[in-house]
Amino acid sequence: MNPLARRPFRLAANRVNYLLPGGEMIDEFLGLPRGSAPGASQMWVASTVQSTLPGAADSRSYILPADGGGCLAEALQRDPAAFLGQKHAAAFGADPGFLLKLLHSSQRLLVQAHPDRARAEKYFHWPHGKTEAWYVLATEGEAYVWAGFRPGVTREAFAALIEKQDTAAILGCLHRFSIAPGDVIFIPAGLPHAMGANSLVAEIQEPTDITLRAEYIRPDGSRLPPESLHGGAGMDALLDCFDFSCAAPREAVRERYFLRPERRAVPGGVETTLVGPAATCCFGLVRLALTGPCPRQNPAFRVLLVEQGGGELSGGGVTLPLHQGAEVFVPAGVGEYTLTPTGKGLAVLECIPPLALTKHTRNAPPCRGAQPPRAPRPPDQKK
Repeated sequence: MNPLARRPFRLAANRVNYLLPGGEMIDEFLGLPRGSAPGASQMWVASTVQSTLPGAADSRSYILPADGGGCLAEALQRDPAAFLGQKHAAAFGADPGFLLKLLHSSQRLLVQAHPDRARAEKYFHWPHGKTEAWYVLATEGEAYVWAGFRPGVTREAFAALIEKQDTAAILGCLHRFSIAPGDVIFIPAGLPHAMGANSLVAEIQEPTDITLRAEYIRPDGSRLPPESLHGGAGMDALLDCFDFSCAAPREAVRERYFLRPERRAVPGGVETTLVGPAATCCFGLVRLALTGPCPRQNPAFRVLLVEQGGGELSGGGVTLPLHQGAEVFVPAGVGEYTLTPTGKGLAVLECIPPLALTKHTRNAPPCRGAQPPRAPRPPDQKK
């Protein structure tokens, strides 16, 4: 067994250039001067996923040299059961089954939707759909998201707007919502959505880089290639990946997709379930706000991102320093670990893999959602 599978280890910050400008709020989150990474509007945490954008650089995560170095995806491939656990490896192989990102765009994102698993397989030969959820970390001034079709939007009418590239009318088909730090928005596969400027968001998602866009004209007037709408799959595929059955009044959309975090006391502080099994069987996201030591059980592997403050993580025979922006992978072989804050406290986001959820239910949204996990196809069938 790889010795690294017996202990927690840290990952280097993995900045990714992705279509729209931005990233300054990520710079600030990492303690860097704003503008340190021009164009890197995303950060992919514990990523084993390659970006599908033409000419994209390596978007996989790397282990810090001080903790052993090397590519995370390659380490998992060599011994998935040791790092991820026997049960998870039997279902997913070396695939963690989720991806965490930080997003900040200085422009509104284009109106988009993502495929569910059946459509990802049908049109892109890829085993995961892309259900996701957003946790708002920070905003600057007014910040908005758009989600869900307004009543009366039809496939035919929406297709005509896409053909004309009437971007104002396309955006007008969706409901707009103000957002603030602490909000959690669930975006199941098929739900039309767009994120506005001026927000820093943690996005947890199925590990798929597939986006179907209704626009190729950016808010600043610049243009993407028209094939960026559907990645070569065609207009029928694009329209099939938008779920028109989700059209509903604004308050019904808010009720369905703005989640209500659940809080409970734990040793050392408070545990808040941001995304739990009542919303999706694909992943979970928990926030720990600590002022004292907090022992954590690890029935499977975990991915941690420090949201605020500092401290240390001890387990598997090592103690790792923690600071805002630090990423830690806790392998399945580490049965428990302890988070200990220093100074004014510590806030950590803890990602829960699919098979570690306590139950699999889908109570909230009536839209297409995530299916139970299944074994992935080999990586060379991605395209």
